[in-house]
Amino acid sequence: KNNNYSIDIIMPNFNKGPYLKEAIESVINQTYKTGDYIIDDCSSDQSNEIINEFRKENKIKYIKLNKNKGPSFCRNVGIRI
Repeated sequence: KNNNYSIDIIMPNFNKGPYLKEAIESVINQTYKTGDYIIDDCSSDQSNEIINEFRKENKIKYIKLNKNKGPSFCRNVGIRI
């Protein structure tokens, strides 16, 4: 495999706590060098706690929105960053 590529992964999240751990682990285990961004769309479940656990050990950039704006808005925030 050619690992000379660098990609950014933007992951919108809204109340997907039950699936979040698996999704983040999949991103972390990629063979490409990545910039990982999680844009949380004002979740009210355990998403914040799950994301913060991964932030301790990995270079995940985490933005938590104060108001629910939808997945398109979250992706655009990630792209602007």
